[in-house]
Formats: sequence, structure tokens, C-alpha cells
Amino acid sequence: MNKFYNINKKYLAEALSFLGFRYYKYINDEGKQVYSFEDSNEFQEALSGLFALKGNLQSN
Repeated sequence: MNKFYNINKKYLAEALSFLGFRYYKYINDEGKQVYSFEDSNEFQEALSGLFALKGNLQSN
């Protein structure tokens, strides 16, 4: 598992932040904002849960 997990979507990063995961912001080589989280099993579980919630809401 990589030490960090990068996300390009601001609102996804903010949702994970709301769940208690701290991120670091930086500009990548393409000039785009990137949100970098420390990767862990707990983080992956939260990320999967958010995607599942989004899928459930979109299917209704």
C-alpha cells in the first residue's frame, strides 16, 4: 500500500476531511490542485463508504 493517496476532487477531499482525515494540498506538475491523504485501511474503508453512499443516492 502506498503511503499517501492523492485525490483531485475538492468536495471528495472535504467529505473525507469531515470524517476526520487530514489532507495536505499541493500543486502537481500539471498545475492542478491535489489533496493528499495518509493512506490506511481506515481511510480506504471511509473512501469506499463514500462511493457506496454516492451510488445509493444516485440510484434513487
